[in-house]
Amino acid sequence: MDQIILDRVKERLQDIAYILYKGNTQEGIAQMSQALPDIAVIVTWISDANVQNRLITDALTPAMEAMEEQDGIWLADVITYELLDILNTL
Repeated sequence: MDQIILDRVKERLQDIAYILYKGNTQEGIAQMSQALPDIAVIVTWISDANVQNRLITDALTPAMEAMEEQDGIWLADVITYELLDILNTL
């Protein structure tokens, strides 16, 4: 696992959550869409199936649902309280 890429993605996610909490839903969702390929790469680095499943079911699936619903606060919460929590354990 490349720690530099992981740290860069975590920092980017924090920035996206901040944008979303400020009420700029469209910009936050657009930036999250651009971050998804890097997150997908990180998922492939995880060898523990339980962590990988948790990342998908607890963070990425709700994030995608929030994006579809155009719900910026929900997406920011998922990023902050699920996605970043999981990525911080890696």
